[in-house]
Amino acid sequence: MRIAIKATQIAPGGGLTHLNKIIQWFGKLAPEIEFVLLGQRGQEDLFVPAPRSFEYRFYKLPSLHLAAQIGWERQILPGILRDLRANLLFEPGNRGTLNSPCPKVTLLHNIAPFDNEYTNHETPYQKLRNSLLRRATIQSMNKSQGIIFLTEFCREYFSGHIDLSNIKSSVIYHGKPEEDSSVDTSIFKRLGIAGQYILSVSDIWRYKKTKEMIQSYLLARQRQAYLPPLIIAGKNHTAKYMNEIMDIIETAKSERNIIFTGFLGQAELGALYANCRAFLFPSVLETFSIILVESMAWGCAVAASNRSVVAEVTGMAALYFNPDDLEDFASKIITIATDERLNLAMREKAAKRARFFSWEKTARETLSFLYEVACVSEFGPSKMPELEKVEY
Repeated sequence: MRIAIKATQIAPGGGLTHLNKIIQWFGKLAPEIEFVLLGQRGQEDLFVPAPRSFEYRFYKLPSLHLAAQIGWERQILPGILRDLRANLLFEPGNRGTLNSPCPKVTLLHNIAPFDNEYTNHETPYQKLRNSLLRRATIQSMNKSQGIIFLTEFCREYFSGHIDLSNIKSSVIYHGKPEEDSSVDTSIFKRLGIAGQYILSVSDIWRYKKTKEMIQSYLLARQRQAYLPPLIIAGKNHTAKYMNEIMDIIETAKSERNIIFTGFLGQAELGALYANCRAFLFPSVLETFSIILVESMAWGCAVAASNRSVVAEVTGMAALYFNPDDLEDFASKIITIATDERLNLAMREKAAKRARFFSWEKTARETLSFLYEVACVSEFGPSKMPELEKVEY
């Protein structure tokens, strides 16, 4: 069997982490299957070294513009798949070709273009882009023989946009960091951190509720003057929203208490996770959240949004707040950071919950679903061969 994986739209973030992890596990679990990763030039350094059963091919796409990429997917990609004689196309990342010569499985990573609360605040260009993404995603799902959702929440959410009754679907969770994850403690010196701190790991978008988190943190500091500083690790993607945030911080004269790190590598994040007093996750628009699983795996005391997929991921391992209720949010920040008994209990719950997630499990379930879709489409129902056992 030959499976093509379209990765042209993959960028650094949760989608890349997911793809790299399952590539590694696919190579271990199913060495008899041929995999061909289809990327675009410029992505060569994004992916893990190719396992023996993998071939990486990188193509020159006509433009970085979304419409041009969609055109390539629909006009050029089908010919590439025919030349490959692929038995299945796996498209992680929402949109894809509408004319695949073989069965295809789509994996839904991005829910943001479907949310009006998020899109209404964007620039005219971003609104147009989101509209195009939304339409392309729905069209791609309708042309899929199988769809992978990252949570039950997402399957239910997207069922409002597409009839899933005649399309195979499966919910497959992400995994957690490997036990030997390294840390880079030099980050503390670079950031000037000598004591306790509260951590939030997230790129800065409006739906991540970064502004509300900062407002709530400042409110909490008015009531608890010795609250540890807040570190926000992640890239800024929108100047307008960031300016709103900085105005709030500067008005409160709290530049020394709120630290933005920008993008950090996994070893640096590992050091921050491992030593934080509390971890805040206020986002309201997620399909899953590798960040939440990472924070639990590191044993963080988590306080999180009561919206979206969060409760499905964290279960009983988080103290929940309403991210739009600044009073409630501030109260939970104080509680998670200062209540010693609760803090310890939440750390224990987080570590226990994290053990539920595994990249090997993710890869096994994904392979089984891909095989099921490929074989049912081409040969009728068939049982997947036994996957390799992996020694630890």
